[in-house]
Amino acid sequence: MSVSMWIKGMRPQTLPLALAPVLIGVAQSWMGVFEYSQGGGYDRHLPCPTFGGRPEAHGHYDDVHGACVTSMGWFLTVSVLCVCVALFLQIAVNYANDYSDGVKGADRGRTGALGGPDGNASGVGRAPSRLVASGVHPRRVLVAAGVSAALACVAGLAVTVLTGYWWLVLVGVACLLAGWFYVGGRHPYGYHGWAEVFVFVFFGLVATVGTQFALTDTVSLSGIWGGVNIGLVAVAVLTVNNLRDVDEDRLHGKRTWVVRLGERGGTVLLDVLLSLAAASALLFLLSGASWQNIAIGPDCGVWYPDGDLDHAVQVCDVWKYQLDVAMYWSSVVLLVLFAAMCVAAILTVHRRRFRMALPLCTLSSLVLAAMYWTLSFLR
Repeated sequence: MSVSMWIKGMRPQTLPLALAPVLIGVAQSWMGVFEYSQGGGYDRHLPCPTFGGRPEAHGHYDDVHGACVTSMGWFLTVSVLCVCVALFLQIAVNYANDYSDGVKGADRGRTGALGGPDGNASGVGRAPSRLVASGVHPRRVLVAAGVSAALACVAGLAVTVLTGYWWLVLVGVACLLAGWFYVGGRHPYGYHGWAEVFVFVFFGLVATVGTQFALTDTVSLSGIWGGVNIGLVAVAVLTVNNLRDVDEDRLHGKRTWVVRLGERGGTVLLDVLLSLAAASALLFLLSGASWQNIAIGPDCGVWYPDGDLDHAVQVCDVWKYQLDVAMYWSSVVLLVLFAAMCVAAILTVHRRRFRMALPLCTLSSLVLAAMYWTLSFLR
């Protein structure tokens, strides 16, 4: 059993979908977290404790110096841990799906021996190979899923200790159960048309707003918007997979939305999902006042050298204005690229080139996350 086969079993092409919502959550957090560090804030606010989160400020301002300041090290540590939770949980789900579908016979024939490189061959040859179907003992795949889930738990417990929110353990348990019962157990909900809801909720909203809450103790409208946006892309990726596997899913009683709607209806569903994702990204770009601020010009003030009121000098924050302009137009370019990738994915699916459509969808999630990051400098 080669290492490369286990890496393929992780389904690395799906990992950008785990990374993107966390990046969006971090993007919607950093500016608010470090607001007290701007303008000499560290001199006026006490540092937050390393463990147990950020306590609320009580009493008079002179007593507690207002809200505490989050350190850069704490912020980066929690962010990296959130990334680890998402990635290891995604890998665990992928291995668990391989195990469950393999023992149920749903992946029969997916040994990588069939199908052309363009993914246009008929039958199961269009789909990538799976570990159990390729002859790996199911128990070994199950152990791999368990190890990945354990690593996600360790990272999640570390986040809980650092933030002080112990109820996050319940969120982690819910994520693990949802990942297992996706296609595992006697009555997997993935076989009854609920997989799309699971993907939207856990790989969209929960991952995004969960990251933001862990970093900021709050959830903003922009965080929810980002979660919905990336959730649409995640469901689109699942829809591409289900369009590719529609015949096998129907044969094994897997009632996905595509099976229920039919291939034509499933293709329309994909068109709608990616169109909504692009439209949501556009609305987010236009919802801020950044373009208006750029049109107005840099912030300017008046300075009186040596206190001489008769000789006023206008001072403008040109550097900040130039940064805003660069970030705004970078956001526009990233939006155009994201929309182009969505259109390309739609066209390739209409031509039944699923192997090309999948990386377009998954990589577009990182482009979308990058757009949210550039816009975070302007809000």
